[in-house]
Amino acid sequence: MTTAETRHEDGEKSGRLIEWFVREGVGVLLLNRPEKRNAMSSEMYDLFNEAMRAHQSDPNVNAILITAKGTAFCAGGDLNMIDNANSGAISTENLDLEFCQPGSVTKPIICSVVGPCVGEGVAIVLASDLVICGASARFCTPEVGFGILPVDIPLLAGRRLNPVYMLEALLTGDWKDSAWADKVGLVNQVVPDEAVWDTGFSLAQKIAGAPSAAAALVKSLIYDARTPGDISAIRTNGAAARARIQEDQRR
Repeated sequence: MTTAETRHEDGEKSGRLIEWFVREGVGVLLLNRPEKRNAMSSEMYDLFNEAMRAHQSDPNVNAILITAKGTAFCAGGDLNMIDNANSGAISTENLDLEFCQPGSVTKPIICSVVGPCVGEGVAIVLASDLVICGASARFCTPEVGFGILPVDIPLLAGRRLNPVYMLEALLTGDWKDSAWADKVGLVNQVVPDEAVWDTGFSLAQKIAGAPSAAAALVKSLIYDARTPGDISAIRTNGAAARARIQEDQRR
């Protein structure tokens, strides 16, 4: 099994572009648009944030697992949505994954990745605490080459990785394989594709067994130690700069 699709018989929010359910102390969040390689639409942003808030507030959830249906984890942002955002038809403020904000989710987040992981998919990986990926996983951040202005990806990468690796990935847009992801510390473990779901869920289940207050404290201290200055202010300033550049481009 490479995704959660064969383990979803007790889902609480099924049939949606983002599905979520709770099992054995683990809140599972499932990207469910396999026919579009799980490209993120504006509706998916809303549902993703709703699912994360639900898991964060649920006392029965002590760890969160993000995974996806199909052979691709996430193809990035939906191209029609991106065109509408660049033209000003929709606000980029509505296309934020809230859990990318440091401290918004105190529970440990595990991410299981199979296949291509592009753009916003990479942001999801970077915003997660632990990552399991299949051997087929490939990562790409093509935004800069397309004139898209990323904020979350460089900020999240700076919090977790040696900057030279993510700078190369962002500025070239080159595909990076699972061996690269393992080498640079983007992922914790590379396993065969068919073992990704079981490995990710077992890890989440193990972490969910720890006292929630202790897990939250350890998570916050680790990130606080690696965060220079006020990262929320940096993010706000970056988003404001992006908005100014987009407005200049439209003019």
